[in-house]
Amino acid sequence: MSRILDIDTKYKIVIVILIAIFLLVILAALVGNKVKDLFKASTPVAIIVNEGDLVVDYIDGQKIDFLDNNPREYKVTLTNNSSEKIYYSLYLNDINVTNVIVKVFDYDDNLVESVTTSDKSTKLLNLVEINGNETVRYVIKIETDTLINFKGNLKVVNESLSNSSFDDLILLNNDVVSPKSRVGNEIATVNEGLISTSDNKGTSYYFRGSIDNNYVKLGDLIFRIVRINGDGSVRLVLDGVLTDLYPYNNKKVTDAKLLALLKDSSLVSSLNTWLNNNLKDYSSYIVDGDYCNDNSFTYNFNNINYSRTYERIYADTAPDLYCTGTIYTGKVGLLSIDEVVLAGAYKNMPNKYYYLYNDDIKRSYVTSNGYFINQENNISMMNINSDGSIGDGVLVDSNTYIRPVINISMDAKVKGDGTIDNPYIIVS
Repeated sequence: MSRILDIDTKYKIVIVILIAIFLLVILAALVGNKVKDLFKASTPVAIIVNEGDLVVDYIDGQKIDFLDNNPREYKVTLTNNSSEKIYYSLYLNDINVTNVIVKVFDYDDNLVESVTTSDKSTKLLNLVEINGNETVRYVIKIETDTLINFKGNLKVVNESLSNSSFDDLILLNNDVVSPKSRVGNEIATVNEGLISTSDNKGTSYYFRGSIDNNYVKLGDLIFRIVRINGDGSVRLVLDGVLTDLYPYNNKKVTDAKLLALLKDSSLVSSLNTWLNNNLKDYSSYIVDGDYCNDNSFTYNFNNINYSRTYERIYADTAPDLYCTGTIYTGKVGLLSIDEVVLAGAYKNMPNKYYYLYNDDIKRSYVTSNGYFINQENNISMMNINSDGSIGDGVLVDSNTYIRPVINISMDAKVKGDGTIDNPYIIVS
């Protein structure tokens, strides 16, 4: 009898085990379907978007839904269908978690950029250029050591579709203010901002002091914005000097005073050569600018005939962008002494704080203004010392450093905010 009970018990145990196995199989099937549905729902779908002439193929879709801490990659391909250079940026928008490392690689697995998310919208690539009929490819990788649910959306923006003209963007990024120091009487050592005045063509706006948002990048060269000209063009000065030394003018003339004129100088040829060798790709954006000279040496002081510029800067302490001297009109020129004083210089006082000072400039550079003519008919030009002060003059035929100045058309479309990390660049 007890044996029969043992057999019944064994049968019951076997039946329970079979039922449990059956239930586990059913549960596994249900869970498997859920996993398949989840995978199916998150399977990326390629999205092709036209951003003007820039075709963007989001190969793994635009949506990032990062559910675990396993490596995850998202591929993007960009093609420029035009023959012209295009600038683009890559964003990660609608981010739900900050402090996540996002890395951008090329298809050869070279690291292009590494960014830590800090806001709902994080820029992964900023103002990158793609040549005409070129294709570039990126792999975006998300890295985290913890299990998180990270979400976001990839977005490529064709920056060349910008509608912001250069002068408009400068005015948008800067309030027009009054100077904090006495212009022409003091050096400017702090950021005094963008200030309004007038020149021969209308209302002009110049930067003064320790400016940190007037950087412009053209190719491999960095410039600083000096001012918005009265015609809406934007005047830039190279953030440094040319490697070689040049005389302002070493021509032989019958009237020595002609040596002070930029339009008749030997320097113009050197400046134009530099321009053609370094900024050829930007020739359609560089317009003629007016460069103020002065070869009228009518101010006599201590038996030396000084220029009217000297009288204006030293005697009257009244720098002025309205030129009453001779104007040279060309694609490239030099700073006037008035522009340097408005920027923050003053007489012989050093100033290592205003934006025209550059620690890499180890000796003085020449301006476009005459200084004095002595009894031997030797002409000196006004110059700026390496410490940022106005110098004692440089002989017109002496070799000196050159700091080129150009003007960008008001029709140029630009991007950036003018900081050293995000300088203005021309996009169309």
